[in-house]
Amino acid sequence: MLGTLQQKNKMKIEKKLAVLQIDSVLGDINTNLQKISSMVHTIEDKEVRMAVFCEYGTTGYSLDLNSVAEEIPGKTVSFLEKLADKKNIWISGGMIEKGDNNKPYNTSIMISPTKGLVAKYRKVHPFSFEKEHISYGDQEVIVDTELGKVGMTICYDLIFPEYIRGLALKGAQVILNSTFWFADEISGPAGWSPEQSKALAITRALENNVFVGMSCRTGTEKKLWGFGHSVIVGPQGKILAEADRKEEIIAAPIDLEMRNTWANYATYMADRRLDLYDRLLDF
Repeated sequence: MLGTLQQKNKMKIEKKLAVLQIDSVLGDINTNLQKISSMVHTIEDKEVRMAVFCEYGTTGYSLDLNSVAEEIPGKTVSFLEKLADKKNIWISGGMIEKGDNNKPYNTSIMISPTKGLVAKYRKVHPFSFEKEHISYGDQEVIVDTELGKVGMTICYDLIFPEYIRGLALKGAQVILNSTFWFADEISGPAGWSPEQSKALAITRALENNVFVGMSCRTGTEKKLWGFGHSVIVGPQGKILAEADRKEEIIAAPIDLEMRNTWANYATYMADRRLDLYDRLLDF
């Protein structure tokens, strides 16, 4: 009996998520696309079925965003579609989409290796001063993929527990967060840090029984310091893989059977007190 179970476990094919941690070249879409392509081409593990890169991954952030904004679909999407097809892998990540009234969208795209562009997600929570330069999205996006149902988010979205909980209640099993968490001259060492961003990813994974794949920008961009430390976190709130500060790729299995087993033990969703919350929150 034990031998049969061990044989079944050996036969089980894991499906893995890869997170690309890159240092984007400011304003140089072609160079950034080549960088993403080179990293994807180094992935030899056939069990890796999806690769995600960071917010503003194709453009950088500290520039006139309209100067690098593109239509979707367009040149960048076409490039990534060909890459996904050639490497037989799903690809997701951040770019700047042309918008109305001189305010573009901060957008993440999802590329299928067989169907090409299957979804785009426009960031729904612009941060602070971003409201002056970025148009709001107004639609949540959950995509059926080989890894399961994937909820797409960008950076600051992860701060809002109601939003991530909503994605989980709508069926998301994996949350992708393409982000550029950074320190600057205002926040400095006492401000935002890798410890805080990791804690945020851990909390959202644990409280919603989801996997979280957070792809963070690394490197310096003008006066902003992207501090890297991308992570993949499991539903139990455990970090399954973590990057350092350098450009690198991390990967971890997305085991939905384990997720379901854990959900039967840690019954967070069933234990919610909706009768109390309706009165308390008064939405």
